[in-house]
Amino acid sequence: MQMLAALIAALGVSVFGGWAAFQAALAGGAVVAVGNVIFGWRLFVSGIAPAARIARAMWLGEGLKWLWVVLAVWLALIAAELQPLPFFLGLLAAQVGFWLGIAFLR
Repeated sequence: MQMLAALIAALGVSVFGGWAAFQAALAGGAVVAVGNVIFGWRLFVSGIAPAARIARAMWLGEGLKWLWVVLAVWLALIAAELQPLPFFLGLLAAQVGFWLGIAFLR
């Protein structure tokens, strides 16, 4: 759902910004999607466990996700020099896709 939302945003910005804007928006969506994969992997890696272990896994997963997001945003904007506005629009679209996925897909 996150990457679908990012793809829709990427198609929208590509009308005005071309291929470079499309790539930037898709990269922004991928940052959020990969961050949530990292969080989910870390949260569920231990399987059924006591609440304290799950809480630690959740905090570690959230920390790793934010570490990834900061590193990926730096790489995208500084190292790869992607267009900032389409990148952040893709990032935002993917986050909205996450919320929609939680709300409507069970």
